[in-house]
Amino acid sequence: MYYVGVDVGGTNLAAGLVDGTGHILNQVSCPVDKTMGDRELCAQLARLTQTVIETGGRELEEIQAVGVGFPGQVDNETGVVIRTPNLAFGNTPFRALFQQTCDLPVFLGNDANCAAIGEYMAGAARGCDPAVVVTIGTGLGGGMISRGKLFAGFAGSGMEVGHMIVQPDGARCNCGNRGCWEQYGSATALIRLTQEEMEGSRESKLWELCEGDKLKVTGRTAFAGARLGDAAAKRVLDRYLRGLSVGIINLVNVIQPEIICLGGGVSNAEDDLLLAPLRELVNRGSFDRSVPTRLEKASLGNDAGIVGAALLCNML
Repeated sequence: MYYVGVDVGGTNLAAGLVDGTGHILNQVSCPVDKTMGDRELCAQLARLTQTVIETGGRELEEIQAVGVGFPGQVDNETGVVIRTPNLAFGNTPFRALFQQTCDLPVFLGNDANCAAIGEYMAGAARGCDPAVVVTIGTGLGGGMISRGKLFAGFAGSGMEVGHMIVQPDGARCNCGNRGCWEQYGSATALIRLTQEEMEGSRESKLWELCEGDKLKVTGRTAFAGARLGDAAAKRVLDRYLRGLSVGIINLVNVIQPEIICLGGGVSNAEDDLLLAPLRELVNRGSFDRSVPTRLEKASLGNDAGIVGAALLCNML
């Protein structure tokens, strides 16, 4: 059996030809054209799907289904992309438009849910159930597999973990609420904390690492500074890891998953600076420490979304 997984990003569109075990056989990608409207994007994704099938040496008749992961809210039942923050989709009848160009069964999913499926089927969460994946990027995304199926809530938008309220009346979130977890545990939050610490630490090596320009601070800057022994960088990571741990502790105590996998750029930091102290904080805050939830790095990287999207049809 063969499937196609499509990962819709804010910068690039990627499609992969995937077998039933989650192995990517062929992959193609192209940059996002920000001038395109939703109908043009639908047609482009359909053409990208056709390209990955053809260059992979397969025929349309051999493809069981196409899965598409979006950075936003979708309704798979109706085939509609409800909204995506940085793309032109908005109440777009995606399935119908896609099938005008490429007549294959199409399933829609949230990108974080697709990443969870990918890690569960072929990555670090393989064989673990329940399994949770948290993606640490501009925001915080989450997905969960329970009893071998994707958990998405009764209306399809469950596991929006980044919008757990972890600090009442806290920092304003883009969603309109205050104190959402992504304001404390995302890469964006880490960058903000780094910049704030730099303002009061003019002697810090953090300034050298960003060439004296705070706008050049990235999610890696504080980790690089801490590796150099910089005290300000260590304070940043201490604050950030406490903020990141609060949401993970909540997930552990509410769901008690067998594993939580961390994905996204921040998760690539060295274990002694990220995973080791984070595990200690999470263990300290967990209600049941007799059989602790495993906390690991996701292993598929950018491929998780493609694999998960491809196999989405088997997980709903």
